[in-house]
Amino acid sequence: MNGTTIMICDDNETVHQTLQLYLKDAGFRVISAYDGVSALDMLKTHKVDLVILDIMLPKMFGTEVCRQIRKTSDLPIIILSAKVDESDRIVGLELGADDYVTKPFSPKEVVTRVRTVLRRTRPSQRKEAKLLTLGKLRVNPKAYEVHIEDSPVKMTPREVELLSFLISHVSEVVSREQILNAVWGYDYYGDVRAVDTLLARIRGKIPEKKSNVTFRTIYGVGYMIEESHEQSSQ
Repeated sequence: MNGTTIMICDDNETVHQTLQLYLKDAGFRVISAYDGVSALDMLKTHKVDLVILDIMLPKMFGTEVCRQIRKTSDLPIIILSAKVDESDRIVGLELGADDYVTKPFSPKEVVTRVRTVLRRTRPSQRKEAKLLTLGKLRVNPKAYEVHIEDSPVKMTPREVELLSFLISHVSEVVSREQILNAVWGYDYYGDVRAVDTLLARIRGKIPEKKSNVTFRTIYGVGYMIEESHEQSSQ
């Protein structure tokens, strides 16, 4: 992990000291921001590979920081928050965060999650893989690249993973629990609404008329993806 820089954005000095100790011991470089405005300013002048972002920040809430980052970047974001309600996790997902850790936290677990997110998003992992195709949609799971015909579709790594899983099970109904196990693994402990939120974002990025792909909700069961017979708009 040499050369990998993690930004910690939290207004609690103890959080910085604890995470810095464990992250540096794991081989990461660490920089610190203590409010939302400073975090955005530092991202303009520092090469950062992942942000650990608290929600309740001075000057600008972490939710707005996340929203601003997502306007221009797929920079991996792990939200760190004392808010434990399921609805708060859903908000984090809707904003495009890659993971959500609640306080009090285990520093070792945070390091593990940092490594897991980086494995999905590091360019060194973006190598050739079996191309998944459906309708006019093309997905390279290892490269985290999605195209509708020749037009790239900007998606987060987790969105690509969910889309790849559905295409791998084309015309099959898959449950939310199956998707959680395949895409999130241990991270969300049964937060099935996380699947609904992520899929809603994917649907917004892949219009049926352009992709010839349709996402179906099977109420009480889960989801299914299949090729449609819609004609692309000219």
